[in-house]
Amino acid sequence: MTPDDASSAPPLPSPIPTRVGTMLRRDVPPAQLLEHAARHAGSFDELWVVEDLPYAGGISQAASVLAQNPDVIVGHGIAPAPFRNAAALAMEWATLAEMFPGRFLAGLGHGVHHWMTSIGARAPSPLRRLREFTVAVSALLAGGTVSTSGDYVQLDDITLEFPPAVPPPLLLGVSGPKSLQLSGELAAGSVLSEAHGPEEVAAARRHFAIGAERSGRDLAHHQLTVYAGCHLGTPAEMAPRNPDAPVGWEAVSDDPATVASTLQELVDTDLTSLVVVPMALDVDRQLDRIVDEVLPQLRR
Repeated sequence: MTPDDASSAPPLPSPIPTRVGTMLRRDVPPAQLLEHAARHAGSFDELWVVEDLPYAGGISQAASVLAQNPDVIVGHGIAPAPFRNAAALAMEWATLAEMFPGRFLAGLGHGVHHWMTSIGARAPSPLRRLREFTVAVSALLAGGTVSTSGDYVQLDDITLEFPPAVPPPLLLGVSGPKSLQLSGELAAGSVLSEAHGPEEVAAARRHFAIGAERSGRDLAHHQLTVYAGCHLGTPAEMAPRNPDAPVGWEAVSDDPATVASTLQELVDTDLTSLVVVPMALDVDRQLDRIVDEVLPQLRR
């Protein structure tokens, strides 16, 4: 995306996101994914693939979209830690990062609890599991040798044969206070799901700061991606609400200026990237309208 000319843009109250992306929704069938991604890759800086049980696999989606669209960043949002062994996840992500340097974002989270229960993978301490995965995967991606005997990650002298020259940022997709603090303590960045408005973003930053203080880290380079539920049109054009989706803040109106104004509230919170999540029945038409009628109104 190209920012507005600085000489003509009004002064902004805070920095603006360097990137604007969209989510490739989970209900787009795999056979249609590449056509859908290609249609919108030229309009967005980032495309985020979804890994929700029992829909399409995140790594295969990310690899395909990366290979087809050389000018876009692709995010894996969000890989549930219980799905894979930590070394296996590091191998997959390292491969993508080495094949597509600087273009892959690695999102990691707890997984939806009732989904994890349904596959026999719910843990007594999801927070401890995420901590162990974050530490181990980050070290492996950085070329380190890992030996650990934790409750959830057991590795014996493991080093990746092909660590990426440019390790992908590991972003924690979390929402609870303790998990947000963990992200500030250990991760390169964070992903906040839909329903996080400006007040929730501010609260999340306070938790990041608590975690960063615990580990002595500087949050100046902590990336923050926020998903924004977005609908331009009438209620009749909206898709049925996903029962697992968070409820709260969203940009919904039949008026492009109103949608843009609502999104601007998030833009002004100093994000690394704003990811619009289309909520319409016709996803392609909705994204075309957002690009044509809403994004030009954002002060970027």
